[in-house]
Amino acid sequence: MGNTKSAEKKGIGALNWTLLLVIGFSAQIAWVIENNWFANFLYSDFGAQLGVVTAMTICSATATTFSALFFGTLSDRIGSRKKLIAWGSILWGIFTIAFGLTHYLRDSIYNDVMLVGVTIVAADTIMSFFGSMANDAGYNAWYADMMDDSNSGQIGAVAATLPVIGTLVGTLVGGMFVNGLATEANPQAGYIIFFSVAGGVTVLVGIASFFLLKDAPTLKPVKDGGFWHQFGSTFNFRRFAANRELALVFLTLCIFFIGYNCYFIHIMNWMNYTLGFTDPSLILGIPLLIAVAMSIPFIKIINNKKVPAVAAFATILSILGCLFVYFVVGNMQSSFDTENALNFAANWPCFVGIILVGIGYVVFMQAMTVWMKRLYPEEHRGQFEGIRIMFFVFFPMIAGPLLADPICRAFGEKVYQVVDNGNLIFVTAQRAGEMGYDISSIAEGYLPVNELFIAAACVTALALIPMSIAAKIYKERNKS
Repeated sequence: MGNTKSAEKKGIGALNWTLLLVIGFSAQIAWVIENNWFANFLYSDFGAQLGVVTAMTICSATATTFSALFFGTLSDRIGSRKKLIAWGSILWGIFTIAFGLTHYLRDSIYNDVMLVGVTIVAADTIMSFFGSMANDAGYNAWYADMMDDSNSGQIGAVAATLPVIGTLVGTLVGGMFVNGLATEANPQAGYIIFFSVAGGVTVLVGIASFFLLKDAPTLKPVKDGGFWHQFGSTFNFRRFAANRELALVFLTLCIFFIGYNCYFIHIMNWMNYTLGFTDPSLILGIPLLIAVAMSIPFIKIINNKKVPAVAAFATILSILGCLFVYFVVGNMQSSFDTENALNFAANWPCFVGIILVGIGYVVFMQAMTVWMKRLYPEEHRGQFEGIRIMFFVFFPMIAGPLLADPICRAFGEKVYQVVDNGNLIFVTAQRAGEMGYDISSIAEGYLPVNELFIAAACVTALALIPMSIAAKIYKERNKS
């Protein structure tokens, strides 16, 4: 099942490198909007709807997974990634813009939690469906088609680094839009403009892909019976499990990202409302820039067939980062300068914590991308992207939020959204009453809590078990 192609030296060309960067970057900006800013927009516009964030994440993961499996099968059958990337990007961009427009429904549905949930979840789910069509079934399979032993480290590094660069740029630029373009009449104006600009760029990338992108010359249509027969063959887990190393790598990926999704889907709201930073984008963005720079030396180590060692190092670093956030950041948050995020003397624990988990995430993805994609069968790369999504997105984005939700409710306190000096804030029932609010007419909710990080550390540690078994198989396979 593994790719046994010889390590023939070949370049992928300047145009392909450019497309790899541009398409991947625009996709990651769109994903960071969904993963970070949508939940922040929801809290700001509709209240601390923890349950809606959980439902939104689960439905998004389901749509993403089905889309990756469906279009991955279609991509293999028609022998083309280009069409999926182009059409998927155009539709993805359109529905990114549409999500921001849900703001104009706020006045009519604010106090109806069910209607808020259905509206927000539906908008996000549709966006995820087309995003996965473009990125998971199209783009990821496209660059996997170009990988060989001579370039896997470089392509893997780009693929692993782009999500972090996307998070970095999306967070910093998003913060500029959200904080800089908000008005007293419309505090959400920055969100709407940001979503519209990012969506428009994604549409343009899709259009450009029609003219510039070419499929790998080795890609040929692969048909195994009818469409639904081939689609169903994805769930032939006996065949999948026959490649024990790949199955263990996917299991490692799954466990790591269950821990990751315990906290990351809530991280902007945690910084914004739990810690109280007025501009959390700087606290998240600057450490991630450092994390990207510090991940560069690992490219050579990965190319020297030290993938399992790098993955183990990254996992341990992620665990230490989560523990640091819980024990250090959690105990020092009263001393932070929340009005000036760049006050390093006061806010250094936040920067150190995010740097640790950031390096862990980047290097882990860098190693795992190379490890798993080199094990894909050439004739079924599109389908195996769908299987990857099940372990990378579907299971983690269901289990992670379902674990986080009761933790926030158990360790957090019920809060209510009020206006204080023109700013939207969350306060307890007692404080809302003191401010003259009738809490029966205000949407209630919960804020993310520090305990999410200790839960994430415990779950992430479990990823070392299947990883150690896979590492032994990897070592045996690479003896020659």
